[in-house]
Amino acid sequence: MPKAFVNGVNIHYVQTGQGPNLVLIHGIASNLGQWQLGILPVLVEHFRLTMYDLRGHGYSDMPARGYTPTHMLGDFSGLMDYLGIEQTSIVGHSYGGLVALCYALHHPERVDKLLIADTGVPSVERRDGRDAVLVGWRESLQRGGIDIPEEKAEDIGYLIEQTVKLRGRSWRGMGARRAIARLTRFTTTTSFAKEYRETSSLTLAMIRQIQAPVLLIYGDRSPLTASFQALRDNLPNCRTAIVADGGHFYPLQHPETFVRYIKGFLAV
Repeated sequence: MPKAFVNGVNIHYVQTGQGPNLVLIHGIASNLGQWQLGILPVLVEHFRLTMYDLRGHGYSDMPARGYTPTHMLGDFSGLMDYLGIEQTSIVGHSYGGLVALCYALHHPERVDKLLIADTGVPSVERRDGRDAVLVGWRESLQRGGIDIPEEKAEDIGYLIEQTVKLRGRSWRGMGARRAIARLTRFTTTTSFAKEYRETSSLTLAMIRQIQAPVLLIYGDRSPLTASFQALRDNLPNCRTAIVADGGHFYPLQHPETFVRYIKGFLAV
């Protein structure tokens, strides 16, 4: 199980395949395993793939503090240096897309293309006086059959716990139980819920500076339309794609469609 000690933490990663570099970054309450069913087997035929677990997730370290987008960017940047990846295209789902955008802003010479999949940007204006990302997260859970009380609508720890519950309906076996237990520990022993809301790491003014070609891929039932519109209107070199019958987790629900968009945008 390869790990890189970067930015003060051990980051678990997997590399496989041959060809142009492509890095896959998962979102919160997930791990690199999300790529390994319908997505990895197709992409590995065309790319040298790098996947890793965000800090606090999967087999990476889980420090008590250090979960702002700036910390996550430091982890990713350190991993790219550790692996000697000078330039790469990046696929980021949900929070992973935020990391990818931050990297493209601070290291433009090292990014070929970006594929941003249903990512919420915290700096986007709030919806009904609330964080639009959290509103969207709540709506995704409710569509999955989990009702979120009004008073818990912006309780990030609670939202993660309910996400774990939703995932647990389909996860099976000892590995699933370990993953659920680890995510539960993440919500109860780390400062992620407080640090997540840092918005200075990616403002709209910063987004306008990102020059890399970007494909925004959002589901037609995405709860993050405000972020989609803000990115579409402010990224200077941007294309868009909409996945039919797609919610926030459409890469898992429609992997063949997701892979088709990736290959098309990267001209494989």
